[in-house]
Amino acid sequence: MPAGEVVDPTKDPVNRLWRLFLRVGVPVLGVVLVVIVVVGVTLHSYRTTKAGILKLTHVILKTEQSRVSQEVLTYLNPATIGGSLAVDMLSHIPSEYKTGMFYTYVLSSLRQTKQIQSFYLADADGNFTMVERTVDDPDRIRIITLKPDQQGGRFLEEYMTLSGKKISTSYRPANAYDPRLRSWYKQAMEAKRLTWSPPVLMASKQGLVVTASIPFVDRDGRKSVLAVNISLQQLTTFLSSLNISPHSQAIIVDRQGNVIASPDLLLKFGDKSWKPQGNKINPDSNPIMARAYDQFLVHGVGIRSFHMERKDPSTSPTNSKNNAAQNLKDQTIKGTYISITSQLPESVQKWVVLIVIPEDDFSNFAVTGGKQNLLFSLLAVALAAGMAGLLIYQGHRMDRLGKRFKYVQTIAEHENSAIEMVTSVPEVFDPNNDALILTEGLCQLVSARRVSVWQLSENGKNLLCNDLYDAEDGNHAGGIQFSDQEIPNFLAALKEGEIIEVKDASQDKRVSGLYRLFMKAASTQSLLVTPVLGKSGVIGAVIIEDSPYARNIHHITKIFAGLVGIRLVAASVKLEAAVAHYGDVSHAEHASSIDELTKNVQDDLLTIQKDGGSDYILPPGTANYQNIHFDTLDSNNQKGLYPEVAVMNIAFSGYLTSDIDSSIDLIKHVEELVIVLQDIAKKYGLFYVKMVGEHIIAVAGCTKEPDVTAPIRLAHAALDMRAACMEMIPGMGSESNFGIGIDVGPAIGSWLGKEPKTFTLWGPTVGMSALMASMAKDGGTIQVTQSAYLGLRNDFLFRSRGSFFIPKRGISHAFILAGRR
Repeated sequence: MPAGEVVDPTKDPVNRLWRLFLRVGVPVLGVVLVVIVVVGVTLHSYRTTKAGILKLTHVILKTEQSRVSQEVLTYLNPATIGGSLAVDMLSHIPSEYKTGMFYTYVLSSLRQTKQIQSFYLADADGNFTMVERTVDDPDRIRIITLKPDQQGGRFLEEYMTLSGKKISTSYRPANAYDPRLRSWYKQAMEAKRLTWSPPVLMASKQGLVVTASIPFVDRDGRKSVLAVNISLQQLTTFLSSLNISPHSQAIIVDRQGNVIASPDLLLKFGDKSWKPQGNKINPDSNPIMARAYDQFLVHGVGIRSFHMERKDPSTSPTNSKNNAAQNLKDQTIKGTYISITSQLPESVQKWVVLIVIPEDDFSNFAVTGGKQNLLFSLLAVALAAGMAGLLIYQGHRMDRLGKRFKYVQTIAEHENSAIEMVTSVPEVFDPNNDALILTEGLCQLVSARRVSVWQLSENGKNLLCNDLYDAEDGNHAGGIQFSDQEIPNFLAALKEGEIIEVKDASQDKRVSGLYRLFMKAASTQSLLVTPVLGKSGVIGAVIIEDSPYARNIHHITKIFAGLVGIRLVAASVKLEAAVAHYGDVSHAEHASSIDELTKNVQDDLLTIQKDGGSDYILPPGTANYQNIHFDTLDSNNQKGLYPEVAVMNIAFSGYLTSDIDSSIDLIKHVEELVIVLQDIAKKYGLFYVKMVGEHIIAVAGCTKEPDVTAPIRLAHAALDMRAACMEMIPGMGSESNFGIGIDVGPAIGSWLGKEPKTFTLWGPTVGMSALMASMAKDGGTIQVTQSAYLGLRNDFLFRSRGSFFIPKRGISHAFILAGRR
């Protein structure tokens, strides 16, 4: 139907559109605006609140970080600043006052600074003095003085109060104790500056101590070392007292990952097997802190955010209650965390302060408030959506109606385009014209990769390609043939008369054979097959490959399939009329039954008189191709070896039957076929064509020098002869099958016998062509040898047939000639 006759039911006056807008557009627009405003305000409020909270969190964490760092520095200052002050005093007073000054400073420091555990003083002569707090009573001190001698020295041990009152005095052997061999002494002497030793466990195992050692030289030039031991127990207690958030964590570690102070460190001091050297951050027991420490090692100090989502370890077997509790704890480790890391000055200690806080601790109330606001917003949106529901439904119906109309309009436009294209080229209705515009125009109209037109033989066992257009290279091809033995499923589906649409032809059983033989080489995938219907059913098909509009062009392909059907039926009617016309005339008055196969013949075949004593369909050397004689004839000298002869053998089977009358009736039809074969042989300038029993042998290239055109001319003739046989053999009323074989190679030829002499050709090439024909079991198959394939592959389409063994020649390859390029 022309597009001009399609009535658009949605085209109403302007007032109708205005009413539609007032009834549907305004309420829907109002609901949409309400939804946008409510949701926008809710999201903006939530995001603004959360962003402000996180910003405030960073400020608080920075302040807390500064406070913790300053607290640690203050905690260690007695060892650094106080130790430096003591060394300065001891190095500038006379030696006789050094011991008294040392005791005075030590007692004052122990009274004023609770974190100082003890003092060491040693010199290069091995003299050693230690003053430390007692474990039982922090207000008492113990003083040990070593005086080295020949017997290994002895210790003077004194107990007194911090005010200086002596409690007791005793002596005990020193057992050759040498302070100069201790690490705190050796490190200070080697570094010649203040050094820190790693944390060690106190003798009471109630905490860790670190030692700051400072070397100095007194006024007498004697080298000495002052060591201050700082207890870390108070620092651990300080970290435990921090209450930044309900789930915050704070620890102090060194650059080797050893934990210096942490809230849970107090619980480990009672374990006799625990050692401070192995007290590192454990990713299994504290994965969050381990992740924060890893980020410090990679990015350095500062504020970082990271997401933690620990896998559920419950898949591993657990037998103890502790493991079960640990698994339960691991399952809760999920979320975003904020970490702050700071490093103490190198002059104090290379320690790192780590603080980790879950982001939810600060943003939970913002999330709760946001959820409540969102709930109220959703209620308002639901009410507005409910009031506008009916109007939206009505608008949806109108949209569907509009889409349906556009679809119908598009179909009409495509139909008009197809009809205009067809009617603009009158030749498409002439069966004698190739009408290449059919495939080319349809390919452009549906944006396909390839479009082809196929004809089904009268017996329904063979499918022949009349024209194939490839949009990629813009070329036309034809002559490709498939039998029911090669594509049985496809022919069976085609004969059902329904359109076949497949997205992936390689996966559909109906068309997988056609994909393997025809589509795979072109790398096409989707397929749309429209059957061409005739008087007795399906007579052909229009095949479209890789069209993006395959689902919506069925109506267009039906139009083209109908046009192809008209052409095929017209050609069939014309052929039947020609056969009826020439059925009663003599052989000398026969004309060709297939005009398109003989339209280019320059000689009048009706004047060709076959020699009664000859078995040649076309006598040797009597034809030419485009007025060029490729094969000259000399009955006296035409003999010897021909280097490149192209030989074709057509082998028929099933002609002769036990019914003599029916076999005699075949003579008239054979005569008609011979006329057509003569026409084709003369058209392509073959050297000769002769019939031997149920075989027809055609030869080209009987020249002393190789003729490169001979195989090409013979292959063209083979395709035309096959088409003629397929058209005429079913009309004979016989179940005959035939196969065609071609080989190219050397052969020996000569004129033999008395006048009239007979030209005979023999050799392996003649035998191989006969073997190829006998192996072509499918009706009308053209099988060629490897040597023929090498000479024809640039001008024709082939598919591999496989390999086979030939005695005295070995393994050889055969190919199927599918059509012209």
